[in-house]
Amino acid sequence: MKPFHMIRLILLLSASALLFYSTLAAEVPFPLPDPDGKPGDVTKPVKVYILAGQSNMVGMGNLSGAKNVYDGVFLSSDSGVPDGPLQIYKVGNYKASPLAIYLPSGKKTDEPIAEGQLVVPQYGVYQLHCGFGDNSYSVMQIDGKEVYRRELGDKPVKQAITLRPDKRYKFKISGSKGVPPRFWMQKIDLLGNGDLEAVAKREGKFPWLVDAKGEWTVRQDVYFQEARLAKDGKGSPLSAISNGKSIGPELGFGHVLGTFHGEQVLLIKTAQGNRSLGFDFRPPSSGRTDPDNQFESAEYKLMIEGVSKTLNNIAKVVPGYKGQGYEIAGFVWFQGHKDSFSEALIEEYEKNLSNLINDVRKEFKLPKLPTVVATIGFGGHNMQEKFLNIHQAQMAVGDAKKHPEYGDNVASVDTRDFWREIDESPKGEDYHYNRNAETYMLIGDALGRAMVRILGGKAESFPLAPRPKHVIVEKGAELSEEKKSAAQKALKPIILDGIVASYIANPRYSKVLLQEVSDERPQRENQFLRGAMYGLANCYRAAGIDDYDWHSFGPDFNKLQWSYYSFDPKESQPKEKGSRYRKVTYPTGMEIWNMPEFDAGKAGWKKGLQPFGQLDGKLAQLSETCTAIFCRCSEKPHTLWENEVLLVRCTVELPPLKKDYRYRIVVGGSAHVNSGEGYAIYLNGKLLGESKTGVAVRQGGQPRGCYIYSDLRDEIKGGKVTLAVTSFLRYNHPRRGLQPPRGHLSLQIEEQKLPSLK
Repeated sequence: MKPFHMIRLILLLSASALLFYSTLAAEVPFPLPDPDGKPGDVTKPVKVYILAGQSNMVGMGNLSGAKNVYDGVFLSSDSGVPDGPLQIYKVGNYKASPLAIYLPSGKKTDEPIAEGQLVVPQYGVYQLHCGFGDNSYSVMQIDGKEVYRRELGDKPVKQAITLRPDKRYKFKISGSKGVPPRFWMQKIDLLGNGDLEAVAKREGKFPWLVDAKGEWTVRQDVYFQEARLAKDGKGSPLSAISNGKSIGPELGFGHVLGTFHGEQVLLIKTAQGNRSLGFDFRPPSSGRTDPDNQFESAEYKLMIEGVSKTLNNIAKVVPGYKGQGYEIAGFVWFQGHKDSFSEALIEEYEKNLSNLINDVRKEFKLPKLPTVVATIGFGGHNMQEKFLNIHQAQMAVGDAKKHPEYGDNVASVDTRDFWREIDESPKGEDYHYNRNAETYMLIGDALGRAMVRILGGKAESFPLAPRPKHVIVEKGAELSEEKKSAAQKALKPIILDGIVASYIANPRYSKVLLQEVSDERPQRENQFLRGAMYGLANCYRAAGIDDYDWHSFGPDFNKLQWSYYSFDPKESQPKEKGSRYRKVTYPTGMEIWNMPEFDAGKAGWKKGLQPFGQLDGKLAQLSETCTAIFCRCSEKPHTLWENEVLLVRCTVELPPLKKDYRYRIVVGGSAHVNSGEGYAIYLNGKLLGESKTGVAVRQGGQPRGCYIYSDLRDEIKGGKVTLAVTSFLRYNHPRRGLQPPRGHLSLQIEEQKLPSLK
C-alpha cells in the first residue's frame, strides 16, 4: 500500500474511533430519564447483549401481589423490646423493635420521658398506645396532634397518624400520674413489601419505570428476547411485564443501556433455573468430567444455540429492523447458587468462569467482548461461607491484578448491598433474594452502569441509602433467663393490649373462642384438642403468663389400678384394612361394660397400670423419637394389650368442677399419623367423646381426646365417677401394607383456667 493511502486510512480510522468514543462518552445519569417512546437509530447496527445464568437471571423479582410477612408490626419506646420477629405459635408472626427516641438535646435515651422526639424506620400509618394497666391513663400528642387519650375509667381513644422515616417528630405525654409511661405504636397499614408495584408505584423508586398515568413505561428502543425457556423464542419491547409475572436483571440493565445507546438495543436472555457453572454450563475449555453424561455442558450449548438462532432471525425479532446488521456488544453473567453444593465446584469456580468468558468470546469471534459478572449476594454482608467462596471467585475475575488480561474489558459487580431482608420482601426465599424486585432492579442497573464504563462511557453511580445493620442470631443460640425475662416484661404491653386484643377480635377466632368458653357441645366435634383457645394461651405464655396452661386434674391416673379386658370380635375385618374402629359385639355378660354398676371382677377382667399397649405381641415402645408429654408412645407400656379390642374402666374420686375452668380428657399413645385407631370414652356410662378414625394426616403433634361439655359436667360434682374407654389395635400402614400389631393407650383429665375475652 502506498504511503498516501496508508495515511488516509489511518486518518479515517482515527476519525471513526473518535466519533465512536464521542458517541459512547455520553453520561448515564441518576436518575435515568423517562423513555421517550421512540425506537432506536435504525441506520446503525443493533447493539446486542447476551444475558445468561440460572434462576435469578431468569428473574424472580415479583411484579405484584406481595403480602406483608407479619401479622403485626410494633415499635416501642422501651429499649428492652428485642429487635426482630416474634413468632407466637398458632397465632401469628410479628415484628417488634425498639423505637428511636431522642431528648430535645439530641441525645438518645432509654428512660421514659414526658417530651422528646421519635423517628420511625418505615413509612406508614401508625396507632399509638401509651402506658399499660393503671399507668395507661394519659394524653399523648405528636407534633401537636392528639393521638392517644385515656380518661380514668374509660377505654383509650386513639387517632391514627401517618409518619415518614426521614423526619423527627416531637411527642408529648401529659396527664399521667407519677413516672410518664412508656409508649408503643402499631403499624396498621400492613401492605406487602418488595414487589415492583410497591417499590416503584407506592414508594416512588425507579421513576423511569412508571409513566404519568401510573402505567408501566415501554422502551421502544430496547427489545427483550427470551431465547431459552420459550419455544422458538419470545420477546417484546422492554417493560416491567416483558418477563411475565416477575422481573430479572434485564429490566434495570435494559433501561441503562437504552439510555446510553442511540441505536436499537437487543437483549437476548438464555438462562435456566437450577443450573451449575461447573456442570450444566461447563465451558469447553474446562474439559469434561463425564463424557457420557448428556447433561454436562448441555446448558452452555443451549446458550450458544439460543443466541445464534435469535441473531440468524434478527429481522423477525427486532421491530422495524432495516437490515442495518448487529454488533454483539456485551456478555452478562449472573449465577452461582447451584455450585455452592459441591466443594469441587466451589474450588474450580474462578477457573470455570474465566473459561466461560473466553469460550463465549471464541464462539462469537470477539476476543475482548465486554463482560460484566454479578456476584451472588445471598444474605448480604452476612453471607454463608460456601456462598462467600463463590462470591470471592466472581469478584476475582474482575480484579485487574488477578486477571490482567481482563483489566479493561471485564467487571464484577458486588451485589451484597442490594440484599433485602424477608420483612422487606414478598416471600422468604433467600436463594431467590426473597423475590424482592428492588434487589433485581438494583442488580440490573449496576450491571448496566458497569457495562457502560467498560464501553468507554460515563455512568453516574446509583446512590444507596445506608442499610440498617442486620443482627444474625446463631442457630441454637438461646437467650439467658435474665434476658428472656426482661424481653417478656418489655413485650408484655404489646402482647396483652395489642396482639391478644386483635386475636380475640379476629372474626376467624372470635366465634370459636366464645363457643369454647361456653362449654357447649359443638355440632361437629374434633378428636384434636387445640382450638382457638390454644393460640390465646400461647399469647399469654409469650408475655410470661402461664395462668392459662393445662394442668392435671384429680388423681394421677398412672398410679391407679385399671380394670381391663381384650378380645377379638366376631365382626372380623381384614388386617390390611383400616380404620379398624367399628361397632362390635361384646362378650356375653359385658354388654354394659361401661356402666357404673358393671362388676368387672365377676366378669373375669384383669387389673393393671396404664399405659396399655403392645408392639408385635410384646411390651415395647412404639416410638424412639416422640417427646410429646401428652402422647407417651415412646414410653414402654405397663400392661399388655393382648387382642384387637381393648376395654378399660376405673372408678375414681374427683373433686367438683370449677367455674371459669374447662376440662378435657387426653388420650395418649396415638397422636401420630397412622399410629393409632379410633376410641370411645364414657363417663358414668354416657358417651363423653368418640373418634371413629385414627390420625390420617399430620396435625402438628396435637393431643387427642375429648372435652367435658356442659351436658355432662353435672356428672362430676365431687365424689366417685366411672371412666371407661375402648380402642382397637392397628395392623396395617397405608403405604407399607401389613405391619406387626401395635397399640398404646393412656388417659388423663386436665383443667384450664379461662382467660377473659373482654
